[in-house]
Amino acid sequence: MHEKFWTRADFEALVKLYIAGKSNPEIAEALGRTRQAVATKGSRIGLYSLTRDELQEPGVAVRTCLNPEMPHLFVSTGIHNRTCADCKKTQVFQAA
Repeated sequence: MHEKFWTRADFEALVKLYIAGKSNPEIAEALGRTRQAVATKGSRIGLYSLTRDELQEPGVAVRTCLNPEMPHLFVSTGIHNRTCADCKKTQVFQAA
C-alpha cells in the first residue's frame, strides 16, 4: 500500500481525481490507498461537502487551515477562505 501519512501531493491528487469524476474505488487504486481511507480523508477535508461545479471554480485548492492550535489541510473554495468550516465553529475562531 502507501505510506502511512497523507502528503500535500496526496491531498491534491485526491481533489483532482474527484473533480475529474473518479469514484472512491478508482481514487483509492490510483493513490494506493483503501477505499475507506479515501472516503474518510475526503470527508475530513471538506471535499464531499462541495458540488463538482463548486470545485471547478478558479481558486479552489488544498490549503492549510489557519487554526492556531491545530493547523491542517482542507479544501478551500478561494484564497479568501483560509479557515475550514469546522474550525469556524470553535471558540478560538469566534473570539478572534
